[in-house]
Amino acid sequence: MIAATATLGSVETASAFGFGQPAVRRWPGTYTLPMASAPEGVGVALPPIAVGAVLRTAAPRLVRDAGGPLAMFLLGWKLVGLGAGIGAAALYGLGVILNERRLGRPAMVVRVTLVLVAARAIVGVTSGSADVYLAQEIGIDALLTIVVFASVLIGRPLAAGLAVEFFPFTPEMRASPTYAHVMRTITIVWGCYFLTRGLVRLASFLALSKDAYVIVVAVSEAPCLVLLLAWSVRHTINVFRRTEEWAPLIAA
Repeated sequence: MIAATATLGSVETASAFGFGQPAVRRWPGTYTLPMASAPEGVGVALPPIAVGAVLRTAAPRLVRDAGGPLAMFLLGWKLVGLGAGIGAAALYGLGVILNERRLGRPAMVVRVTLVLVAARAIVGVTSGSADVYLAQEIGIDALLTIVVFASVLIGRPLAAGLAVEFFPFTPEMRASPTYAHVMRTITIVWGCYFLTRGLVRLASFLALSKDAYVIVVAVSEAPCLVLLLAWSVRHTINVFRRTEEWAPLIAA
């Protein structure tokens, strides 16, 4: 057995990824994982990537981050008023950000969350309109679509930077053409999702009542994100398993 050090954000044990062995924390956000001997010429050997284990770790955070602010806004808006709803959503978002920082998760995710929370609050307060506040979801989807596709065009797909939050890919794997290819594909698929979601929400906002639109937003958010995450993990596993170089590292 040999040990490999990897940045895993908030993961407290390797078993959270289906590894079955505890991870020893060396410094914030960094853990040493017990790992089996690597194939000749290939750095370290990683335990199998377990789709279910990754989903158990990441899916609750996706649901929390995606649906939490909207749920808090609706609760405050319906029970008290527009200002209370905006304030509740902003406080919830700030709480998530502080928790992410405390757990040492990637700064990129935290910065994006902070920008979205601030934008929602500022637009909501200055407009004084629930319609405008809710319509921001469409604008955010448009922005996400542009950013995601732009990252592909410049050769730095966003999925490549976020993947290490869910699995400790080695530096050799991250530098490989296989990793670049699979992360490019995943990023394009996510971009298509944001584009489609934005168009569906736009049509719903124009044609439906506010309450019906909120239902569309909720249904097109957390459930779809979880399904897309599951596909992303499965696609990554399948692509790496088909390569002669990396298959021994992640074979089930």
